[in-house]
Amino acid sequence: MRRDDDFEPTDDPGGGRSAPLEPARSGVTPRQVVIAIVALVLIGFGIANFDPVDVNFLLFKSRARLVTVIVVAAGLGFVIGYFVGRPSREERRVLRRYERDRDD
Repeated sequence: MRRDDDFEPTDDPGGGRSAPLEPARSGVTPRQVVIAIVALVLIGFGIANFDPVDVNFLLFKSRARLVTVIVVAAGLGFVIGYFVGRPSREERRVLRRYERDRDD
């Protein structure tokens, strides 16, 4: 309830109704530590596997850095796994129907 003498503007843009602001955190979060460790491991892996190697494709031979071969193979594996594991159009339709019926 507002009193007659309580007409001073507040610092809160919500007029006193918004939630209090949390103080800003400082320092390093555990997630940042994990990301830094993973980045260092990947950099070390790339440096350790920087030697050129012979790569035999089905129709031709090539020479490439080992780390490049590993990254390309991992990328292709990810793409193939994504499309193989993805449900078909009919399966997605059935899943949507199931979720819609379950929510009702």
